[in-house]
Amino acid sequence: MKCDLIFYLARKTSYCEKSLKKQLAEISVELNVVTASTTPLMLGEKLIASLSRCNLVFIIGGLGFSGKNGLTDVLSKALSATKVTPSDIRKLRNETGKQYGYLIRCAKQTIVALPDKPEELAEMFSPALVAYLKETYSL
Repeated sequence: MKCDLIFYLARKTSYCEKSLKKQLAEISVELNVVTASTTPLMLGEKLIASLSRCNLVFIIGGLGFSGKNGLTDVLSKALSATKVTPSDIRKLRNETGKQYGYLIRCAKQTIVALPDKPEELAEMFSPALVAYLKETYSL
């Protein structure tokens, strides 16, 4: 199975990509397209393109920002116009850092938002997240 990765206002992108690839390899998932965006509008365009290609998209970065450019605000506004309900959104625990990650699902499509710190990203790829991905995508 393949998934897309979108960096949003992210730092340490090469380290994060390497960490994510390692986690994904353990469940036989490969990165398809890797892109970056620096504005909410660009993120929306990249996310629409990614979801038209594959059912699993990772967004790394933007969780430490607040206001109109913060990832949580951007996703909240974008998802308010969809069929996603609060029960479709799960917080991903982060014992190492301050930002939570998020798992957002709608039917067979999933968006996973993670912080842009490789050590936190690896920790947040928990057994529960792995089990969810394996079950949802029959991995």
